[in-house]
Amino acid sequence: MKDEFWAPKIATNAKVTIPFEVQKLTEAGSRRGLSGGVLEAAILSLQTHPDATLQAQVEARIETLKTTPGGGNGGFEIAAAWYTATGRRDLVDNAVKSAEALYDNFKLRNPPFSGGERDAINCVQLYRVTHDKKHLDLAKHYLDIRGLENSVNRSRHNQSYKPVLEQSEAVGHAVNCVSLMVSLADVGVLTGIKDYFDAAHRMWHDAAGKKMYITGGVGSTGNEGFGQPYSLPNISAYSETCAVLMFITLNHKLFLATGDSKYIDVMERGMYNNAIDGVSASGNRFFYVNRLASAGDGRDTRWERASLECCPPNLVRFLASMPGFIYAQDKRGTIYVNLYVSSEASFKVDNRDIALSVGSEMPWGGRSKITVSAKEGLKGNIKLRVPGWSRNQPVPGGLYTYVDKSEKQTRVTINGRAVATGVDKSGYISLDRDWKDGDLVEIDLPFEVRKVVADPRVKENRARVALERGPIVYCAEWPDIAGGHVLSLLFDADRELNPSVDKEFFGGSVVIDTAARSIGNPSLPPRPVRLIPYYLWANRGPGEMSVWLSKAEYAIGDTGPAGGLIFYENPNYAADGWRYLEAAPFDQSAGAKWGCFRKPIAGAQGTAVGTGRQNTLDMLAACAEPGTAADLCANYSSNGVRGWFLPSRDELALMYRNLRATGAGALPDGGVADNFTYWASSQQTADMAAHIDFADSGRQHGDDKDFPRRVRAIRAF
Repeated sequence: MKDEFWAPKIATNAKVTIPFEVQKLTEAGSRRGLSGGVLEAAILSLQTHPDATLQAQVEARIETLKTTPGGGNGGFEIAAAWYTATGRRDLVDNAVKSAEALYDNFKLRNPPFSGGERDAINCVQLYRVTHDKKHLDLAKHYLDIRGLENSVNRSRHNQSYKPVLEQSEAVGHAVNCVSLMVSLADVGVLTGIKDYFDAAHRMWHDAAGKKMYITGGVGSTGNEGFGQPYSLPNISAYSETCAVLMFITLNHKLFLATGDSKYIDVMERGMYNNAIDGVSASGNRFFYVNRLASAGDGRDTRWERASLECCPPNLVRFLASMPGFIYAQDKRGTIYVNLYVSSEASFKVDNRDIALSVGSEMPWGGRSKITVSAKEGLKGNIKLRVPGWSRNQPVPGGLYTYVDKSEKQTRVTINGRAVATGVDKSGYISLDRDWKDGDLVEIDLPFEVRKVVADPRVKENRARVALERGPIVYCAEWPDIAGGHVLSLLFDADRELNPSVDKEFFGGSVVIDTAARSIGNPSLPPRPVRLIPYYLWANRGPGEMSVWLSKAEYAIGDTGPAGGLIFYENPNYAADGWRYLEAAPFDQSAGAKWGCFRKPIAGAQGTAVGTGRQNTLDMLAACAEPGTAADLCANYSSNGVRGWFLPSRDELALMYRNLRATGAGALPDGGVADNFTYWASSQQTADMAAHIDFADSGRQHGDDKDFPRRVRAIRAF
């Protein structure tokens, strides 16, 4: 590895992140010790970054694992990694004994089981070393017993709601679901039973085509899971680091099974964006959650330690193994250059040696030079991947598309002479010829700032645009705009986007300079703003950030900056100081008292639009009761955004008319009148306050303040 982008990250992983993770495991006590992904990462890293201290720690842990049944957590995978790196079979022999016991137990007792995806992956890894069909049969069995009528804990969350070969959707816990796809693909390929591979591909198609973020991440909901198709919230995104790392593995395996570069396109997107966002530039701070927008409230501050340490061990393993994703070779000897990374690699073609030395500008530029070393000379095929982003296709399918079509073409020369650059259906340019020592291949990929829009069914991104350049997705972050208010920026469609190299920005990066106006007051002049690579955000402290940038003013029903729903635009915004009303994305209570029953409040009598905030302040000043409607709203935080209040009567009426009555908002009422009645902040008497029944055509009522009604907060901005 000679690459100026990846090599430093791999070195930081070896010198900083792996030792830091080892330290955390050591501090946790001998009960855990060096294990799992950290141990596997250490084994891989030592091959290229020798370290006497780490070597001693690994050797000590290996000695312990020799006497641990099954080799401990992820034991089969560790055994396979240890054997591959060193040729030593001590852990493999131990794992074989454990596998025999598991095999006999399933054969004799056939115990019920709900999981199995990671167990299957473990067994596949062991099979790759032993080639013992029992180990592959064991992996297949773990899949076959999932989702049966007698399976325990059947649910969509753990993907056991039906037998795996009948599944087609990416559902439930994202990491487990993608792990299931990986195990299905492996078992399908290795057994030759296509049904398993087909199930994995159906689930992949659902994930990549309907449920993937532009950063390559998957998993949109707070329970670490897949949401509904085209539901891709930004400020409440989960997009767990572990999930994208497994998704990278899945896409690589799907490529190896098919030779189709569309899987590398998805893999590359996840690698350059979501995956490396999971670790700080310093190498010792982390993210589990990789949001696509932040309110800057501190939730998105990178941390050192967590109660559940799952993503950092997987991150260090990914970075240690990253060079393995660059090239591939098939049974015919064809060499695939999948990622343009400055590096050297050697291959055998017809029992002759051939080596490639790649010097690449990626990911900041599109030019790469490949020098061929073949002292004997040989005939062979080198396939150069032409990324989808250079062919006007950011991702397979239509989930994301470019605003404008680029007419620029990929150019390839050999020894200075242009060659035909027809791209085959798998996304490659094939160079099948007699190779001589010193042959020079040059490829120049179109490289420009591209505007991306999402499928219209992704309502969170209506009238928004994202920017990318090559494989890098960009974002706006608080230090790069005066005032730091990124979530309220409005970008003009024809504004210039000027990329430039900033050599001082985290080791050197390409940034994009432009300008933007305020969406709250678009009459103000535009201000300069700099966009940075998404993976580098949150390295300068907490603050606002957004990947998807508003290119038009908000419309009724749009997702607001806090993740709620826009339901009113104020025509007098210049004088009033606010332009939009946003409703919270869900109720704050299904039954709360208004408060201050039989107590008149000075104020809290406004009914018009624009009076709800003062009403709420009046209620709080007069009523110290916790849990009242005003208290719930004033203390509510949506995705880190505060400043909510209980709507006035007319504000609540607008929420009904513009969201519920039109079906534009998430305000279901079940058709049950009086059970979906919401409090307004408009006091009528010492006993009564206004409320509106959403299930009864928005009928307005007055009721006792101590009667429980629903509460939905709003905010003005």
